[in-house]
Amino acid sequence: MIPAAALAATLLSALIHAGWDLFLKGRAGDRMIDLAVLGLGGTAFGVGLILLFGAPAAGAWPYVLASSAIHLVYWTALTRGYASGDMSHVYTIARGTAPALVTLGAVIFAAEVPSWGQGLGIAAISAGVMLVGLNRAAPPAATFWALLTGVAIAGYSLVDALGVRVNGDVFSYKGWGAVFTFLPISLFVIARRGVGGFRVAAAGRWRAGMLAGAVSSAGFMLVLWAQLQAPIGAITALRETSVVFGAALAALLLKEAVGARRWAGALLVCAGAMLIGFGA
Repeated sequence: MIPAAALAATLLSALIHAGWDLFLKGRAGDRMIDLAVLGLGGTAFGVGLILLFGAPAAGAWPYVLASSAIHLVYWTALTRGYASGDMSHVYTIARGTAPALVTLGAVIFAAEVPSWGQGLGIAAISAGVMLVGLNRAAPPAATFWALLTGVAIAGYSLVDALGVRVNGDVFSYKGWGAVFTFLPISLFVIARRGVGGFRVAAAGRWRAGMLAGAVSSAGFMLVLWAQLQAPIGAITALRETSVVFGAALAALLLKEAVGARRWAGALLVCAGAMLIGFGA
């Protein structure tokens, strides 16, 4: 059984993650500018952790750098996916490909074999996510970018989970991890647009974007902390309950169509979460 504190932290992280994805999808205008401002907020959060907790252990640095590289793929694929299709399609397919891949990686690299209940829960979440996100009418480009996003999610989830265990402390690891994750994409956008052009385009977007970045970074820190207390694959799968929050938010706030099949998938995700959280 997953410890109650780890379960609560992961579910809160799932809600946070759905919320910032809604922010990125729902903003009018240039999403790359929004992503850059969000990145600066995440960087500021990381700097605060660095000032409080210092640097991670020497052995954790390869994981920090590898995660940063994978995140560049993630940011690129995610923004292009949202430019190509509905949030409820892109977001859910991206999240649905990750749990099985991370679980397999945890078996190989951390010798963590899930129990039968956790295995069923991971399978149920993966299947439910695909039910929520599957849309035959979606543009092929949206599906491609969603799948690439999912592979990137699996990559950085596994790398960071292993890295924080090597470090033994989530705060110092996440401080530098946040800076190396968020700052490169912000600097890339600023370099492409020029400092003056970026400032003009970002006008009126600072408060919401910076807050979204800081909250997003804090949300992922919750998952890393949970992965210190519980199996990597199970926690990663539990975080994908964010698709339930994402589908509901997309329907309520973005007015996207979420039919009976998608709600059935969401219920399957919830059943999988219960198997992981309370099963043997």
